[in-house]
Order: sequence, then structure tokens, then C-alpha cells
Amino acid sequence: MYKLIYIFFGVIFFSCSTTDQKNNQSSYLNFPTKKDTSIRYAKRFSVSQNQQFKLIYLFGNIEINDTTAVYIILKDSTLSLKKAKNEFIFKQYVKKIASLSSVYTNMLYQLNELQHIVAIENSDYYCNTEVLKKIANNQIIELVKSPKIDVERTISLNPDIIFSFGMGNDESSENKKINQANIPTVLCLDHLEESPLARAEWIKFYAAFVGKETLADSIFKAVEKNYLELKLIASNTKSLPTVFTEIKYGDVWYVPAGKSFAATFLKDASASYVFENNLKTGSLNLSFEEVYSKAKDANFWLNFASVTSKKELLAFEPRYANFKAFKTGNLFNNNKTTNSKGYSNYWETGILYPNKVLSDLILIFHPEIKNLIEANIDKRELFYYKKLE
Repeated sequence: MYKLIYIFFGVIFFSCSTTDQKNNQSSYLNFPTKKDTSIRYAKRFSVSQNQQFKLIYLFGNIEINDTTAVYIILKDSTLSLKKAKNEFIFKQYVKKIASLSSVYTNMLYQLNELQHIVAIENSDYYCNTEVLKKIANNQIIELVKSPKIDVERTISLNPDIIFSFGMGNDESSENKKINQANIPTVLCLDHLEESPLARAEWIKFYAAFVGKETLADSIFKAVEKNYLELKLIASNTKSLPTVFTEIKYGDVWYVPAGKSFAATFLKDASASYVFENNLKTGSLNLSFEEVYSKAKDANFWLNFASVTSKKELLAFEPRYANFKAFKTGNLFNNNKTTNSKGYSNYWETGILYPNKVLSDLILIFHPEIKNLIEANIDKRELFYYKKLE
């Protein structure tokens, strides 16, 4: 792992195939770069560049002040620089992409890069009809139908890059085999960001690999503008309803931590999240009793996985009936639109469009300002959520 101070000094070394070439290599210390200051919310990546190359930094698989990896895209193909561990060189923008999350795929789709996606993880998670059509026509291959990636198929496909979920283990036997085949795997860390706008800004990360920064900036600016407008409207409401989220799996109830992007959503919608005082990011692993003690009198309850009715909810756990939100019927799930497998498009597109998620939450918590919200969302009703009946 490398400390962030390396960004200032720019200590990246490129690889060469012969001893003579190595003797002629220089570090990019000799090439000053300019940081992309338009990246204002995301903390887990940054981009710097000059006329010779572009540097894409990935931060914090363990700690946010660590550099996890650096990706170098050459603009000058004659340039020969040294390379160190966890640094990857591309002689041009990537043209064959394996995107192992519907979130990444959607961002690349919005960048008009669908033609360069050659593989995804599992079609079960997709609502995008264009992606599904390409899968049906074998133009996009599924690599993770089982719990583990199909290593042999991945290597035979030989993508330029693999965008994979950042909870993965880069030292796993599967990843080692892929790395040995010289296929760069990016363990994406967008889920560790602390705000919805930070996660949405990751469209700029993928844009850097395909040379679509201008388009990404345009998309993000529109989302940011609308999100901040909606947040301001919500901040002027008089009520502050209490809310909690999720359901338990087995004996564990996973809820968003107090500094997670999900908790920020609730705060920006002018709601009081029952675990908002927790200072962690990511999620908390709690028992039923721990959640009940904090949430039994909460006004609203959100996000029930694939559950579609109150009856189905009680079938999982009869004690859910004891929550005030259940008794009053203030139950809302983010599965208004699903595919044939029951997966919601919330997870596919909501990360890029947090303004639509925020508008839903404000309409749920503050229906009295519906007219103000509708003016900012093209007079739509809820995008992702529906009431659990």
C-alpha cells in the first residue's frame, strides 16, 4: 500500500520488456500532472493527467489514506516508464470491458459504452433491456452465475479490464489466476463513499478509462443540481419523522451505519434515522432486539429486500408486527419496478440518480410538499418506492 503523499510526488513506474528499455526508462517524477479538481464528492478515487498520460488513483480498500492501485493510460504510446506493484498500464482507452456489477454497467451504458462491454456478472440482476438483449444474443457473456467467477472463461475472453466489487480479495486463487493472465482487475470502492453524490460521481471514474470525462461531467452536474435543489426544499419542512430500514437475515439485522451514504439519504430528506449517531460507514450487524429497542416507535420503515406485502413480511418474522411503523402502515419498499427474477432497478440505476431516490424519500416523509417536489421531478410520482400493503 502506498500513502497519499505519493500523489504529490507522482512516483509511478512503468514496465518495459527488455534490459535496454529499462535503462532508458524514467519515472513520471519528470512529468508534472494536473489533478482533476472537478471531482469534489468522491474520496475513493482521483484523476491526474498531462499530455503524456492519465493517472487514475484508487484509494482505501483498508484505510482511505492508502493508495490501493494506480491505473495509467498512455496518451503517448512511445513513452516508456517504470512500473511498480499495484500499478497497471494501458496503451489506449479500454475497449473490452468486463463489468461485474449492474451499477458499473449502468454508468458505462449512460456513457454510451455498451458496445465495449463484453461481460457482466449475472443477468438476474439486470432490468436494462438493451443489456439483456445483448446477453440473449451472446454479445455479452455472464461470468459469475455461480458464487465464484468463471476463471477459464474470463481468461479466454481476455478483456482489457475487469471492474469488480471492492469487497473482493485480490489475493484469492481466482484473482491470482486472472492477474497472472495480465488482465487488470479493479476492485471498485464506490460502496465505501459516505454520500449519495459521492457514489454518483463514480461515473467519472469509469469515464476516465474510456475517455468520456466531458459526458460524465455533464451527467453528474445535472444530477447534482437537482439533488441539491431537492435537499434545500426538504430542509425547509417543519417535521422530522423517525425512520429505520432493512430486515434481518437469519439472526442478523444489517442496517446502514450512521455515516453511510444510505444514512445521508435519510438526513438529506429531512428524516431522523434511528442510528444516525453511529459514526461508522458501511453497515452495522445487529440483533433483532438491538434494532427493536431503537426503532419500535419510529414513524417509517423502508427497504424490505424482495418482500411485496405485509403478510409476506410477517411470514419471515411475526415480531415485525410490534413495530409502530407496521401498525400505522408506513412501510415502503424500493422495488416498484423489478425484472422477471424479482430484482429492483433501484440497485441498477439509483446509485447514478440519487436525485430520484431523494425525491422518493421526500414524498414519503413529507407528502404535504408534494407540489414543490413534483416541480423538480417532471411531475412523476415515486420512481423506485411503493407502499407495502
